[in-house]
Amino acid sequence: MDKKIARNFSRQELADYLADLSDQLRRGTLTAQDRVWTVPAEVAAKIHFKEEEGCLVAKLSLRWPLKGERRPGAPGKPEARSAAGQAPASWKAVKEGLADGFKEMQRLARLDLLPEEQTLADFVENSRRLAQLAPPEWRQSLEEYLAHLEAFAGAVHRRELQTALKELEALKTAMNTCHREFK
Repeated sequence: MDKKIARNFSRQELADYLADLSDQLRRGTLTAQDRVWTVPAEVAAKIHFKEEEGCLVAKLSLRWPLKGERRPGAPGKPEARSAAGQAPASWKAVKEGLADGFKEMQRLARLDLLPEEQTLADFVENSRRLAQLAPPEWRQSLEEYLAHLEAFAGAVHRRELQTALKELEALKTAMNTCHREFK
């Protein structure tokens, strides 16, 4: 698990990497090294800058407890994998990531804004992961939800704000229906 990234980045690549990290922290779900972690509201962080041998050295260290999450291969419930063989994802982490993504979609909708490409992609990915982890009896409700998700994503890609807003409302209705039926 102790894998470090050590390579040269262009200034833009590094800025993009850090911006993506920042977005993930804001959403409360961090994906790295084939894992998905839930980020709590408060994170212990160490940020250190120093000059050393004529160079600037910057270090960022984050730390938080993994409540209810486990390492791959640790005893416990079997891990679920997405169809693409992607990262193992806990039900709770995916559900929280989806909820955070939906809140962000709603916040943007209140401002009459469409989500950025990466925000939408993360929301779609969390929706698909949830569908893969869900029990079979949820299939019909999830198919309806995923149809609205596809329509929403299409409207966002075409930059059709009003259509996207309608589909976002349909997504909310589909989510509420699932919650009522399968609590």
